[in-house]
Amino acid sequence: MNTYIIFGFLALIGIFALISWNSKRNSNTLGIAENKTELRNREIRQEKRDLKLTVSYDYEGNTKTISEKATAEIIKSTMESINWNEFHIVQLEDESDNSFKGLHVSGSLLEDGLASGFVTDDDHILMVKPIATVDQMTEILLDFLKGEDIWRNKYEYK
Repeated sequence: MNTYIIFGFLALIGIFALISWNSKRNSNTLGIAENKTELRNREIRQEKRDLKLTVSYDYEGNTKTISEKATAEIIKSTMESINWNEFHIVQLEDESDNSFKGLHVSGSLLEDGLASGFVTDDDHILMVKPIATVDQMTEILLDFLKGEDIWRNKYEYK
């Protein structure tokens, strides 16, 4: 009789251990699912963000709108098509929420050097670290396109 009680008691301990292990496993799986859901929601928010891509071709402000809904491909092809030996400004503009935000990269490879700035209705700040290449300027624009939070966490502007 004592043997049956001992086996019953061990079986109960085993069942409780299995239930505890399984609930922890389900809890971790739920956390992963929540993270995936948050990433997807962030992607959806970014997809709804329509940024206008403009290019200014000289100091006089001759500006051309390239696209009302910029994409990574449009940005890359625009940046590659510009003669960066001459001064240009390429800007992504966000006019949502009744406010204006614009991130621009500008300059020339020969005389002016390259820079980036962020403009809002109230402020204009410049990138702290100097830019050396057109590829870096393109990367800055692409990061801003991905999301302002991504861009702000990667670059320092003052």
